[in-house]
Amino acid sequence: MLDTRLKRVSDFIIGDRLLDVGSDHAYLPIEAVEKGIVQYAICGEVVKGPYESTVRNIEKENMTAKIEARFGSGLEVAKPEDAIDTVTICGMGGPLIADILQSGFSHLGGFPRLVLQANTYTYPIRKVLVSLGYKIVDETVIQDGHHFYEIIVAEKGESDYNEASLIFGPVLLQKRETAFIQKLQRELEHQQNIYRSLTENSSDIKRVCEVSDTINALKEVLEE
Repeated sequence: MLDTRLKRVSDFIIGDRLLDVGSDHAYLPIEAVEKGIVQYAICGEVVKGPYESTVRNIEKENMTAKIEARFGSGLEVAKPEDAIDTVTICGMGGPLIADILQSGFSHLGGFPRLVLQANTYTYPIRKVLVSLGYKIVDETVIQDGHHFYEIIVAEKGESDYNEASLIFGPVLLQKRETAFIQKLQRELEHQQNIYRSLTENSSDIKRVCEVSDTINALKEVLEE
């Protein structure tokens, strides 16, 4: 059974063939095949322990004919002939996801749908998506306990986003979901605490200005 985060990710998977990067036990591919969301899945894993767990779980579920585990870094486990319809990359920081996309995109041999679930800092993901020729077609924020997770869904297409859209998400800014607003409110409180600490204890004027700009940007979105 998938947790709330991965269950929401599965809602965005389309097509017959899935590549799950950083699969970690193959939970998402197994669920996707079991529920008939996809017909075939490839699990990519660069760490030996999780890779071995992925292999064991695939065998345990008797799915070796429909799910394949590959050991390798990021998108480099893919080949153009895999004809992947959807790529999922979940549970990582935004900069790492952006790096995975940037460094390995050519291995896909096409423009599959990308479903990207970041734990932190999604700005570099959106920047890379634009550079790769993608547009963001959906976004959402999932709250699981005290944690907020962003999901970005992208497909091939031209896009031209302003800085606010790259930072906060063009679709999120339009939808203004409750979890999105709550996430920004928490971030605003965090930045205000940093600002107070800096003004009391630091002479780093540049850093103070950066935090002040972040606070103003957050307030601007929240007050719309």
